[in-house]
Amino acid sequence: MDEIEVGERLGATPRVLRRDGHGRIECPDSPQLAQWFPRPAGWVEAVADWLERRRLAILAAASVTALLAFVFLRVGVPWVAERIAAEMPRAVEAEISRQAVALLERAHLAPSRLPEARRRVLRQRFARLVEGEPRHADMRLHFARAPGLGANALALPDGRIYVTDELVALAADDEEILAVLAHEAGHHVHRHGMRQAIESSSVLLVVGLAFGDVSGSSLAVALPTVLLSSGYSRGHEREADAYAVALLERRGIPPQAFARIMRGLAAEHGESAGAIGYLSTHPPTAERIKAAEGARRGPAGQD
Repeated sequence: MDEIEVGERLGATPRVLRRDGHGRIECPDSPQLAQWFPRPAGWVEAVADWLERRRLAILAAASVTALLAFVFLRVGVPWVAERIAAEMPRAVEAEISRQAVALLERAHLAPSRLPEARRRVLRQRFARLVEGEPRHADMRLHFARAPGLGANALALPDGRIYVTDELVALAADDEEILAVLAHEAGHHVHRHGMRQAIESSSVLLVVGLAFGDVSGSSLAVALPTVLLSSGYSRGHEREADAYAVALLERRGIPPQAFARIMRGLAAEHGESAGAIGYLSTHPPTAERIKAAEGARRGPAGQD
């Protein structure tokens, strides 16, 4: 009898008795087991057993757990990611950006066909746009041709900002190009690239642990991860939009230029305003255009 170990009580589930080298027995729970195999009573086990036998307590615990998990994912993870990203070594940002550029060049980017004089003018105007802004010394403007991506721009964690020839061709004037660049500068200032990587990894880990699948291979893990990561990305896009509008106003460029280029991009990518839904990584286009059009008009633009 002394060699037999009895498993903990868990609601109405069968009890398990084990003896090393002699297998195991599963049987219905019974008060006799406590008499035959007495063991010191722990208050933690007693409370757990009491809770496990009450459906209302189970439902309440599950609800509280879900609420705490939601608050952690929606508030805690972004808060932690922002602080971790701020302390990330520059070498890490540079290596991540190097790998990203290698992938982009292999799949999408080709050498720009813009005249060198045109590129020089845009670089000069961009430098004046971000001069004195946080992390402006890291920002470097690159041009590339990307038939697969079309009119687009992106910011990498190390400060490199890529603009496609297609975007330059789409823009009606340089103010529209600068509006997009102001948005990408906002991504760099707020370290959105690193924050998004940290947030997505955290969501995958937390949801994986909750569903017992840390590999992230199952739909139960993948779908919540997509939903929550999309939410994070939309928050970053709104933050970058707000930064861009404020920067354009400070530089005397009408924020409405951002609304104009957004309309052009929506038409270019075959997306009607407001058609983007919750699963998109960007806020609804109509919402972004409305925010830019509602911004205070700046003074006369400056070269």
